Amino acid sequence: MNKVIKGIKLRLYPNQSQREQLWQMFGNDRFVWNQMLGMAKERYQNNPNSLFVNEYGMNYLLKQLKCEYAFLRESDSTSFLVVNHNLAQAFKMLFMHRGGYPHFKNRHSLRQSYTGRSTCKVLARRRMQLPKLGSIRTSR
Repeated sequence: MNKVIKGIKLRLYPNQSQREQLWQMFGNDRFVWNQMLGMAKERYQNNPNSLFVNEYGMNYLLKQLKCEYAFLRESDSTSFLVVNHNLAQAFKMLFMHRGGYPHFKNRHSLRQSYTGRSTCKVLARRRMQLPKLGSIRTSR
């Protein structure tokens, strides 16, 4: 028996505190991306013969980042795993000559997002439970 996984797009209608927390999550994901990219760049500049830090290595560094920067604990932890996966994929495409060097992200870009691996629960019609955000109003 095959398992079917479906995805749907919803519009979220957060209240003011949830909106602030979402902006914090966007910023934390951007911060982790920039920190990991900066570490990889600095490592290569110091020793061009060193091996690339893979996704597993970046995930190991997350614990130290969370200890150093306490504000990272306010975000969904699985979103950082997705950030590391995306950065590792960007480097993989670079090494396969199918893409350019990954760029640092800034807060002025039009597209702000975070993606997590945590489960979302449907509480009621037009209500959904998201990790770290709680119950949030949706379009469907």
